Amino acid sequence: MFGSRSQSSSPDPEPSQPRIRVLVIDDNAEFRQLIKDMLDPGRFEVLALGSPVKALELFSHQKDSFDLVLLDYYMPHLDGAKTFEWLRKISPKVKVLICSGADELHLRRITAQYDINGFIRKPFHVDDVIDLIEKTVRGPSKPA
Repeated sequence: MFGSRSQSSSPDPEPSQPRIRVLVIDDNAEFRQLIKDMLDPGRFEVLALGSPVKALELFSHQKDSFDLVLLDYYMPHLDGAKTFEWLRKISPKVKVLICSGADELHLRRITAQYDINGFIRKPFHVDDVIDLIEKTVRGPSKPA
């Protein structure tokens, strides 16, 4: 279920920490809007695009301004695997979380095969997504 737990387990960010800039690449317009609405604008800046090709073009010009990419795995024309490969060619240290409704075992295989930072399984709790994004961005990056 998309939603928030009654008590957030994540501490409030320190005032000195900058907002986390997230690029969302997902062909579902409702999901893109949902993510934008759910991530607190005081803690996150979200740019969401439906076209992987347009997202890659934007990312190639602004790669250093994004802290993380939230990537749908199943998209027409250019799937998550190919999009991820292009993201890594543009920026080898880019942090990426796959977001998909696929079963957990399949998502674990994808993250291992492509050395992706992690996954978010739909449906999800907002607090879990926020915690994972913050841990991925603020913690150590996976070796390239």
